[in-house]
Amino acid sequence: MVWFTSIIPVSFGPKDFNGLLGLVLLVEMKKRTITASKIVLNPKKKIKIKKPTKGKKMTAEEARKRGEAFWKSIEKQ
Repeated sequence: MVWFTSIIPVSFGPKDFNGLLGLVLLVEMKKRTITASKIVLNPKKKIKIKKPTKGKKMTAEEARKRGEAFWKSIEKQ
């Protein structure tokens, strides 16, 4: 079961739960529940994202497969 709000019209959510008409706030799976605990809209302090200097470069497909494997491992727990 997935709960989302269309009041925040951002098509974003965890795992495969994106593409809906609003921000996903709660996902209930077999043995897991994912809940949005904090939402900050228009923060007063500007968010600056630093470019990583370490790590392994990967393609979008590699990142997708890695994320998929991660979620499958969580579902099994």
